[in-house]
Amino acid sequence: MKPKRILAMAGVILIAGMYIATLVLALMGSRNTVSLFLLSILCTIMVPLIIHLFMMLRNVRRGKNVMDEPYPYKEKRDDPDNKNEPE
Repeated sequence: MKPKRILAMAGVILIAGMYIATLVLALMGSRNTVSLFLLSILCTIMVPLIIHLFMMLRNVRRGKNVMDEPYPYKEKRDDPDNKNEPE
């Protein structure tokens, strides 16, 4: 697996785990449910941002500009001169 996929799967597992933990604690009647729910919302926003930041830093380490496209498959799809795609 590529590092991008590993990071993406780790992010999905982390976010899903936070929401499952919140649901379980809510059903058990814990007093910390509201705090955990707010933390889950924060993780929903922060985890993808951190993953994207790591991908940008990876571009820098490879000698590219920080703002270069970290998703090379978008360039292939948007390129009108790409002869590999059926028309």
